[in-house]
Amino acid sequence: MRIRVNPTRMQLVLIKRRLDLSKRGHKLLKDKLDGLVVEFLSAKKEFLRTHDMLESPLRRIFQAAAAASALSVQKHLPASPEEISVPEITASYKNIMGISIPRYTLSYLEREPALLSGRSSEFFESARDFRKLLPDLVDFASRLEALLLLSRQIMETRRRVNALEYILIPELSKTARSIRMKLEEAERSSRTVLIKMSGKNDL
Repeated sequence: MRIRVNPTRMQLVLIKRRLDLSKRGHKLLKDKLDGLVVEFLSAKKEFLRTHDMLESPLRRIFQAAAAASALSVQKHLPASPEEISVPEITASYKNIMGISIPRYTLSYLEREPALLSGRSSEFFESARDFRKLLPDLVDFASRLEALLLLSRQIMETRRRVNALEYILIPELSKTARSIRMKLEEAERSSRTVLIKMSGKNDL
């Protein structure tokens, strides 16, 4: 990125102002990036904790459900609408460093699944255990969404920080130095001309 401007004092003032603004913006973005990383590490810790908490129960439920399905009469496996407990998912939002992070919660209508003929008691118990675990799974999905949103914002903010730090600020500084050198050179040339003219007038 090369900045092309006329080497005038007005342009030097404008470049200095832009440079100062870029440095302040860089500091703010760097602080934001540090804050985002802290939030990401905290969210990652909670995500892994929830993952570890759910892994064992889910494995047990799926294994039990697979075994129970084999003991159930296949033609009775599809559930009727009367058997289904309709879940309700609500979302709340938390603002973290300018990012709207959703938090999902799940609740059921007050209806327990019935144990019908053709289904084993093991199948019913697996379904009931999975039903109890669903709110935690929805919470787990919320934590995953938070990680994705934070990671995207971290990458975007880091790109902006790097663009300021390694491209714009160095180029503005280089342009300001170049303008100063040209102005100083022009001033020396003018002084030399004035001295020569003054010497001729003395003669």
